[in-house]
Amino acid sequence: MVRFTVGQLHKPTSVAGALRHFGISAGMRRRIKHEGLCKRNGTATDLRVLVEKGDVIEVTFPAADTVAAEPIDLDISYEDDWLLVVNKPAGMLMHQTSGERTGTLANAVMYYYGKRGLTLSYHPMHRLDRNTSGLCLIAKYPHIQHLFDGKNRFYKRSYLALTEGFFPAAMATVHAPVGRDPESIIKRCTCPDGKPAHSDFFRLEANKTYSLVQVTLTTGRTHQIRVHSAYLGHPLVGDDLYGGGRELLRRQGLHAWRMQFLHPVTKKIIAVYSPLPADMRSLVQKAGWDFKTHTI
Repeated sequence: MVRFTVGQLHKPTSVAGALRHFGISAGMRRRIKHEGLCKRNGTATDLRVLVEKGDVIEVTFPAADTVAAEPIDLDISYEDDWLLVVNKPAGMLMHQTSGERTGTLANAVMYYYGKRGLTLSYHPMHRLDRNTSGLCLIAKYPHIQHLFDGKNRFYKRSYLALTEGFFPAAMATVHAPVGRDPESIIKRCTCPDGKPAHSDFFRLEANKTYSLVQVTLTTGRTHQIRVHSAYLGHPLVGDDLYGGGRELLRRQGLHAWRMQFLHPVTKKIIAVYSPLPADMRSLVQKAGWDFKTHTI
């Protein structure tokens, strides 16, 4: 449930208009109208009713698709009344699929909510591949997810990656559209008719076998870092789909380690960090690199 108080009004405004101003999308307003419940000062109301300054609006959202709760431990990096940031381990799916209904982050989050008596839903702001580890931002309400979709939002994600060979440049910027590989249902590729994709690579450490780089995303295309790394001639260690070897790692060496965003409700800048997982950390230590993520 969401509850807010109507502020100063400059023109006649309906309940629907107040919901829109609060950040609830047109699609969700339609669902509230037909499937949810909206109260004005404690009484159920039609969305066409005009509001006044000081009115208290309460919204109970329509039920979301059912995700089974499953007792899986969560590594929580940040939480407040509106958002949850979880450190996802490699090997875990973000969502259920037709073939896998259990063991996903969605199952774990719904169990976490239920254990605390919270009636909330699962709205991830982005996706990580199964074998990419690190920070996942989850909105607890659909209207919070909608607020992040605005064009003027500040939402920055940085990854740590292990790439094959000696990464030759201190910094590399890649603007290369990413689209589906016509010969694969999974693989992506750089192609002129793909969606615009922008990645910035910063070399942190390197030896002749592998390098540690930070990658900051401006866009978020499927497999973007994996595709752009291969495009540069330095595929991710362990990423055999895009040309990396699996002698050093059994999964792609990619970890979502830093997240910064403007909180859509409090308007404060939030920064969250996640340390390297053990498998990637062991290669950093093997190379003798004195690397600490908080120093970047």
